[in-house]
Amino acid sequence: MKHFILASLAIAGAVTMAAAQSRAVPAADTIRMRQANYKQMGGAVKGINDQLAADTPAISEIRRHSATLAGHARNVLTWFPRGSGAEAGVRTRAKPEIWSDPRGFRVASANLLVAARGLDAAARRGDAAAVRTALPDLRRTCAACHDSYRGPEN
Repeated sequence: MKHFILASLAIAGAVTMAAAQSRAVPAADTIRMRQANYKQMGGAVKGINDQLAADTPAISEIRRHSATLAGHARNVLTWFPRGSGAEAGVRTRAKPEIWSDPRGFRVASANLLVAARGLDAAARRGDAAAVRTALPDLRRTCAACHDSYRGPEN
């Protein structure tokens, strides 16, 4: 089933990526938007971590953060149209491999979506223990993508 989901997401991602590339949005705006979205995702992970570290985690806060992650994860492929790398003249950590290895990037994005949806499902059920179990999987998918497709801070 996971392979079917990944294949479906990869196909949908290719279509989404092509559609995003056909829109005329200035590359600098695209880069700033994706950086803001990734900061929101990082804040959401921090918010979940903070809640899980609390004596009494607020499941409503965990749900809010997990919804942010799941919502953004579904759109990641649209954030990287051709021309929105370093060639745009705006500081970005996006590596050229995003565009030279689109299949690998689609798979990494699909893995993120699967992990984010799993975390969100646990949060929606109100199952803090399942959230604790799902969070490391999300972190691993983020790290795997960062290792391949995100450059070092300048």
